[in-house]
Amino acid sequence: MRTITLLLMLAVTCPVPYALSQDDRRGISARVALERIASSHGAANIEKIVEMRGRRGQSQPREWWIVVRDERSSSRLRTMWVSDARATDEGENKEFYPNLIPLGFISDKKLKVDSPAAFNVLIREATAARVGFDSVDYKLRSMEFSDEPVWSLTAKDVRGNVVGKVMLSGSDGRVYRKVWYYRQPGGHLKIVDSALDALGKPEVPRPLDPGRTDSSRVRIPEFLPGADDPGTEQAEIEAIRPE
Repeated sequence: MRTITLLLMLAVTCPVPYALSQDDRRGISARVALERIASSHGAANIEKIVEMRGRRGQSQPREWWIVVRDERSSSRLRTMWVSDARATDEGENKEFYPNLIPLGFISDKKLKVDSPAAFNVLIREATAARVGFDSVDYKLRSMEFSDEPVWSLTAKDVRGNVVGKVMLSGSDGRVYRKVWYYRQPGGHLKIVDSALDALGKPEVPRPLDPGRTDSSRVRIPEFLPGADDPGTEQAEIEAIRPE
């Protein structure tokens, strides 16, 4: 069986802790981005969120694009942009109504799993699947016809190829779905989808960390790889034979 060596830009054996500093040099968290919008433009702007997007996070993206409710505009939606230095109003959003109806509106109070915690889940799942990646694209949206937040994390290699996706609850951290892409010799692509392949048992919500006094946030336990797991710079990934 052939072995593929994949360079990891992320330290798999040194998982990212749940509580990154608010101005982490690798980017900013979703919670910090929302707090900056509330501080600069008013808390009402984050009460109903259509979606948040951040690209090329290592671990966190350096900028976020957020679509929020805005009753003052004809489309009833507005786009906000947040970087590590400022939060700006990008004007009326016309990407949704009338052609595309938002799936729902996220309740800010229900977002208890911040993007660093979601990243830690991705690290855990990617290590278990023996998949290395270079960067992460983040998308936060609501579950259809509800105000429940859902994270969708897309892992990419250094060439920008998608190597996996993990979807998890923004309320309690449970993993809804995992999809991994294994590129084989000859161009064959092996797809492993938990919705089709019944990988493991459904996850149950993790309890709140009893050591925290703020019960509004969920702490995702850090994943600690064992001695046989990939190192911080290289992962030896065994190719999956086509069936």
